[in-house]
Amino acid sequence: MPLLEIVRTEKTSTQIIVDLINVGKNIKKVPIVVGNCTGFAINRMFFPYTQSAHMLVILGVDIYRIDKVITSFGMLMAPSYLQNGPII
Repeated sequence: MPLLEIVRTEKTSTQIIVDLINVGKNIKKVPIVVGNCTGFAINRMFFPYTQSAHMLVILGVDIYRIDKVITSFGMLMAPSYLQNGPII
């Protein structure tokens, strides 16, 4: 997993954040700074991402088209793949 979440609290100094970003880069991770809340950033993004795909299916958009558009946009895994594995 290339992502490294750095959790900032109200007491975290700016220097600590800078140092942790550098550590993340040194260990070949992609550091992101997030607030202290429930769940990891990816998990918080997963729900609206898949919910949007579900809404499109309900509206009649073909699931294969959704997956093709999402992956051509640059997302590595389409919503149906994340939930069910490959459908093609």
